[in-house]
Amino acid sequence: MFVVLEILILLLVAKGAGELVERAGYPALVGEITAGLILGPSLLGIIEPNEVIGALSDLGLIVLLFLSGIETDLKNLASAEKAGTLTALFGVAIPFASGFGLGYLTGMDIITSVFLGIALAITSIGISVRALVDEHALSSPIGSIIITSAVIDDLIGILLLATLSAFALGGGLASVAGTAILALIFLTFMVTGGRRILGRLYAKVRRYASHETAYSASLIIAFSSAAVSHIIGLHLAIGAFFAGLALSDRIRPDRSIEGSLSDLGLGFLITIFFASIGLSLTLSAETFLDPLLLPLVLVAFSGKIIGGYIGSRPFLPDSVSALIVGIGLCPRGEVALVVATIALSAGIITAALYTTVTVMVIATVLIAPLFFRMGFKALRRSGDAV
Repeated sequence: MFVVLEILILLLVAKGAGELVERAGYPALVGEITAGLILGPSLLGIIEPNEVIGALSDLGLIVLLFLSGIETDLKNLASAEKAGTLTALFGVAIPFASGFGLGYLTGMDIITSVFLGIALAITSIGISVRALVDEHALSSPIGSIIITSAVIDDLIGILLLATLSAFALGGGLASVAGTAILALIFLTFMVTGGRRILGRLYAKVRRYASHETAYSASLIIAFSSAAVSHIIGLHLAIGAFFAGLALSDRIRPDRSIEGSLSDLGLGFLITIFFASIGLSLTLSAETFLDPLLLPLVLVAFSGKIIGGYIGSRPFLPDSVSALIVGIGLCPRGEVALVVATIALSAGIITAALYTTVTVMVIATVLIAPLFFRMGFKALRRSGDAV
């Protein structure tokens, strides 16, 4: 089968499955990953991972992280309430420690255990926001704490991933230290002077050039930042995220450019990225018999629930509300899968662990919204306002 037909089939099935899953109340990424799994070597074997699909997947990863950076409002983070910040800290520290501990106790090395901690520390803000919208609680105290905490969780996860990538790819201590220094300079520049310079540059292009040129300029900045990130020893996704962060104030209010970027990503490249995750999975009966899977899922839920509860309880009127916050932080999604993909490509984890972590992510995406709804029903039965 020639590659254009493979991409056509992959896109058609992945978008169709994503649409069906979304109509059922779950994130589209579950359907897209499942489509890749069905079409790939694990089941039907119609499509094999190849260089073209891999390149499109990398572009999808860049656009996904670029859009994530654009959607992150630094001003809101800077003025975030104490409740969201404290919840984020506990919501990262406890899952990270429990994930690291689980990995270390099951015989993993330090770097692999750190990866497991990072994968468990991250919350999917997209899934959490969708669940809050469904419960009409987006602007409630519970919703505000969950959203603020989820954004900070992702930022901490990205920074931890940058550090882990430096150690995993750097080689000797001097090389790692050099990479860490370059990374610190680059990331600091991107959120300070680079943010002003790139913002002004983009604003001039947007003012004096056509819509298409401004659209191209935003992608050029994203790809350039990704390339610099790769050159200094970080994964290209890190640079893409901070490029989005640098341009967030300029692009977020510009619905035409943001909409075009979202169409490119969600309509094509990001779909291919998630479908390629399914293609790369080696799912078998042994996967579900893996002794790590059940403890990993249990730790994924318990760590976030405990962390979210402890962090938010002083700021909420009752224990049920704090428990709902913890449940709302449980879903892992696109960022956790990005972390796993980067770790696999860097040789930090094995294909078997990658598959186990992906199954854990899907489990949290499917189960957490159900618990979330049950929590809100219990809160409403108790007579407390959401």
